[in-house]
Amino acid sequence: MLALARSASLGLAALALVACAAEPLPSVTGMSVLVKLVQPSADPAIVTAQVGAAAGRPVRYLAAMSEAWHSVYLRCEGAADCDALLQRLRADSARIAAVQRDERKRIVSP
Repeated sequence: MLALARSASLGLAALALVACAAEPLPSVTGMSVLVKLVQPSADPAIVTAQVGAAAGRPVRYLAAMSEAWHSVYLRCEGAADCDALLQRLRADSARIAAVQRDERKRIVSP
């Protein structure tokens, strides 16, 4: 019984050592943003294409606030990447009239 416990603890120690030596994965996060298009559209495919072209990465459409304002989700890797992405969207004045983080409160039921 003691030999089994010793083998198990050595195995766990080896796994812990391997896990510590592995390179950390980048923190993949994302953010919801509200965008106002220069040319309003009610078509989610058009909104996704416009915002995706401005962002330079895939976009997931969430909802329409109006024909001009839409909520979309963008993946980014950490705070610096998310901030750079917001700046990229703000810089594309040919497609995007305004952009802001979607910081609306969400009601979560228990």
